[in-house]
Parts: sequence; structure tokens; C-alpha cells
Amino acid sequence: DYHMNPITLELMTNYRYPSALEARNNKLYYVETIADMDNNDYKQCYHCLDPKTSYDTVIVPFQKRVSVTHLKDHMLIRKIEKSDFIQSNFSYLSEDGTTKDAFSLPLAVNSIKDLNDEYYLVEATIHLECANYHQYTDEQKKAYHEHVKDEEDYLVLDEYPFFFNGAGFINGTRNNLFLVNKKDFTIKKITNDTMDVESVEIKDDMVYFVGNDYESMKTMFASIYQYDVKQNTLTKIYDNKQYFIRKCIFVKDQLFVVAGIKTCIEGQSFLTLEDGKLTQVLKTPYMLHSSIGSDCHYGRGHFMVYHDGYPYFSTTDNERSIIIKFDGKEITKITDGEGSVDDFVFIDDTLYTLASKNMKLQEVYEGTQFKQITSLNEDILKNRYVAIPEKVTCFNVDEIVGFVLKPINYDPTKKYPMILDIHGGPKTAYGQVFYHEMQLWASRGYFVAFCNPHCSDGKGDDFADYLKHYGATDYDDIMKFVDAVCEAYPAIDTQRLGVTGGSYGGYMTNWIITHTDRFKVAASQRSISNRVADFYYSDYSYDTTYENGIPLDEKAIELFWDRSPLKYVENAVTPTLFIQSTQDYRCPFPEPLQLFSALKWKGVDTRICGFKGENHELSRSGKPKHRLRRLKEITDWITKYIG
Repeated sequence: DYHMNPITLELMTNYRYPSALEARNNKLYYVETIADMDNNDYKQCYHCLDPKTSYDTVIVPFQKRVSVTHLKDHMLIRKIEKSDFIQSNFSYLSEDGTTKDAFSLPLAVNSIKDLNDEYYLVEATIHLECANYHQYTDEQKKAYHEHVKDEEDYLVLDEYPFFFNGAGFINGTRNNLFLVNKKDFTIKKITNDTMDVESVEIKDDMVYFVGNDYESMKTMFASIYQYDVKQNTLTKIYDNKQYFIRKCIFVKDQLFVVAGIKTCIEGQSFLTLEDGKLTQVLKTPYMLHSSIGSDCHYGRGHFMVYHDGYPYFSTTDNERSIIIKFDGKEITKITDGEGSVDDFVFIDDTLYTLASKNMKLQEVYEGTQFKQITSLNEDILKNRYVAIPEKVTCFNVDEIVGFVLKPINYDPTKKYPMILDIHGGPKTAYGQVFYHEMQLWASRGYFVAFCNPHCSDGKGDDFADYLKHYGATDYDDIMKFVDAVCEAYPAIDTQRLGVTGGSYGGYMTNWIITHTDRFKVAASQRSISNRVADFYYSDYSYDTTYENGIPLDEKAIELFWDRSPLKYVENAVTPTLFIQSTQDYRCPFPEPLQLFSALKWKGVDTRICGFKGENHELSRSGKPKHRLRRLKEITDWITKYIG
């Protein structure tokens, strides 16, 4: 590594992010996203890749955003056009990149699918004030938008939940389903106005969806509905009062339901549905999506794909993400190996993935052995020092697995500071993937340590049970891991330790500074300090309501307060930076403000750097200049105290 160039702060603006992998006519398609520094934004293009020849062509040049839907007979690309009305405009996209106007819908379209030869099935967001906007005349639309403008200075809330991270205030909105005629594009709504559709599955002329029909207070218990296109009937086929239902799927022609039995974050179960009753077929340890994190991904991919009538899922298994198959009775692992699988499709029987492998940035791979077939980011990291994770384990009730990155030009006879990085979630996991922030710190001369304590994903329900471990076992795990790392690497200067983390990692950073003084500096990102208050204004509280109880009585309030870092602030002496976004509705701005204010009153050096207009995803998909500023703030703050 003495001949390697370092990873620099600004290098992240050169990374190329592939996403939205699709297969069509034996070719692969994907979106590429890059930073647009001139506009402090991102821009995207669309690729067509022939896997047989590795010939990769950009068929849609760079523009602000690219959104392509693959249907049976054609591709649709969404047109970015300003309109005075609610409207979604689509063009047909050919394989050579030419476009032709297709149709416009007076709907805020979220997704469009082939239902049959006659109809598209469209999911769109509506507002209850104008639930039938698609039927309005131009005059009615104009009057509605004038009303909206008159009301823009006011915020009225009468529902729960009332906001959601990334979506903003959602009070009065629902996701409805519509049929759109493929010939004349007439629109027919098939759900109640108050129905909030959460997932959809199509089988022949039947639409199965998981939905929550509510007036003002949404519950976790979404029910299952069936719409018969031929009969034009909507039937509730399962009235849910106890399960945390995710979606309906099919194995060949048999309907299965994917759900959590006791909580919404446990390993998912597959259940059959017959005569209005659910019967469990298989309980899995998997959440059925990949939760291996990175700050070098942009955009979304498939968590489930059908192939030969069977559903395949990406999921987290220990410190890696893999693909599994459900055959109606059991789970089979299709892939293995370190790293993360971030998206996948099939062409015939060949698997293609977007993956983060071998400590590289994302590329497209062929087969279950991951043969790399693109080189989007190959030159970016060429001749640069990429620290390779070295596994370190310790034991605290269970084995705790973590990793260490050595600093550039490492000399075991010298002493180095160390940064402990704690993941979010809590039910996510660290793996052996490229993290820009960690590689930057290694190139700046730091050891970097990170682990998967209790509450993490990949090791089953008991390990991940945060009702049992949150703010207790997990803290002991992390402290024992730090002990193990310092013992394994004597070159670490134990008087120069720093800690950082975001979301759950921010909560744990706050917990650490209020329970120990072993760290000389801390950077707490998008964090929680008061779990009583946070419950009432976090969008995540809705997911945990039935797991933690509700802090309405003295006993429940005491439970939440006991696990609040703010309760123990009298112990805090560590200089702490807080990173926070103004539109973070998962860990809202008042959370770090409380601990920041308390530290100020105590005379502890502290600082908040807020990011206007950003949300909980700042480190992953925030504006490029904001992401640079965030990482510079953290790095400068840590350097100030431990060099």
C-alpha cells in the first residue's frame, strides 16, 4: 500500500451508481446515476447491456431523472414535464433509445403494470380532498389548485401517521389502485378512497393486494383483498387482526402470504390462505430483503423476482446478502459469498445481479459465481488504497462478528487513532463491502472498526430482538468488540478512540457518551436521545407500536425513558458533534437538540451541523455537496480531538 494513492473526500463525486436492473429480450437494462456538481444534484442515463458480448450502450442520455417501466409489449419512460395539474406523462421507449409519445394520466402514478391485454393496473397517490381528481374537468382542477395555493401557509393534521421520511407530510393521502384501458386510457378506480395499498400481486385476471382501509388512525394490521377483473368485484379475503402482513406471492398457482407472526421485524413466515384462514407453512430467519449497508448505493432494486413460477428473494445471511428460493415448502440458498447482492434478474436460467463484491463499487455480475461483466467503477479505484476488512470476533451471550480496516502505510511499530463506526437499523448489518467514509478514514491514517451487535440482521430473531437487547446487550457487545480489537491490534492508541454512527448508530453513539468516557470524541448522526418524545413524532414509531407498547402510562413511559440516552446525560463528558437533517422524520431534529442543549448546559464541547431540505437518507442519497459537507464535518471534528 506504500505505492497506493489515498481515497479522498471528493472521490465519491466520481462514483457511478447502477440500479433498477431489468431483463428484456435477452438483454439487460439498468439506470446509471452520477453526481451533478454544477446543480448540486444527480443525473441519470439508461443502459442496454448485451451479456453475451458485454456490449454496453447508453440508450437514454444523461438527464435529471430516468424512470423506465418494463411491460410485456413495450417499455415506458416517464417524461419530466412541469404541469399546473397533477399529471403523469409517458413515452414509449424502444431498444435503440428512440421515444414516441404514449399517454398522460391525471394521476400521481407510483407504478404501472400489465394486468391483462385490456388494462394496465396503476397505483397512484391520491389526496382525500380530491380523491376523484382523475374525473375532474379542467375548471375543477384549476379551482382545486387555487384552493391548495390559498392553504399553502397552513398545516392541518388530523391523521396518524401524518408524515413519512422522504415523502414529507402524508396526512390525508392514500395509495389507490386504478384500471387504465390500454386503448382509450379511460380510468377506473377499484379501491375505496380511504384504502392505503401497501403491496400488489397479479395472477391471471385477479389482483391481490395488502391494504389498510382507515379513516384517521392507521394500524399495523393490513388486510388482504382480491379484485376480480371479469366480475368487477372487490372482496376482503382475509380480515387481519393479528399478523404483520407484507405481501401476497404465488408459487406456481398457489397463493402464499408473507408475514411476521409476532412482530413486523422478525424473520418472515410463509402462510397459505384458504377459506379466510391463514396457515403457517414455513417460518424463516430471513427478512426477505438485503440489509447490508453502504454509502455507495443510489436507487432501488428488486427484493423479489419470479423465475419458472417460483419466487426468489435477496436477504441477509450473517454478514452478507444472498439470494434464496422458496418452492412452497422450504428455502434453498442460490448464492453465497461475501459482499451484498443489491438487485437481480434472470435471463433464461442465468442469474444476473447488481452486486458489491470483492471490496469494489457496484457492478453487474453474471451467474451464481459472480462473473463481473461491467467495469463502471474499475478505473475510479485503480491504484488507490482500499483497506481490506479483517474479521475480529468476541463473545457476549453470542458470537459478535466485526471487522477492522488498517490505516494506509500501516506500520505495526507506530501508534494510530481508531474510529468505531456503528450501523443503523438496528436490524441491518455490516458486511465486507466498500464504504466511502470508512475508506476515507483509513486513508487519513485511522484504524476503522465496525461490528454487528445484538439487534443486527442476519442471525435470526433472538439475536435481533431489540426489545431484549436495545440499550443493554448491544452496548456490552460493542464495548467487548472494542476490547477485542484493541487487543488484536496493539498499534491502536487506546487514548485516541472516536465513535460515530447514524440512526440506530446515532442512538448508540448517544448511549455510549452517556455511559463511558473511553472515547475522546463522538459524532452522532440522525440520532435519538429521548425515546419517550421520539415515539410521538417519528415515522418509525408506527412500525414499533405493537412491539414496544405505547408510552401512555407510567410503566411504559418509564421503560422508554430508561432506554433514553438523555436520562444519563449527567455522565457525559465526550466532545460531540451532531449531524442532522431538517426533514428527517425518522429521527427528527428535536432529538439531537435535546442532548446538544444538555451538553451545552454541562459545558461539554458540542456542535450541531444541520442540513436544510435533507432527510434521513443524507449520507446515502443527499445532495452531493451536502454529503461532502457531512463527511468533512465528521472527519474534521474527529481529527480535532484524536489527530
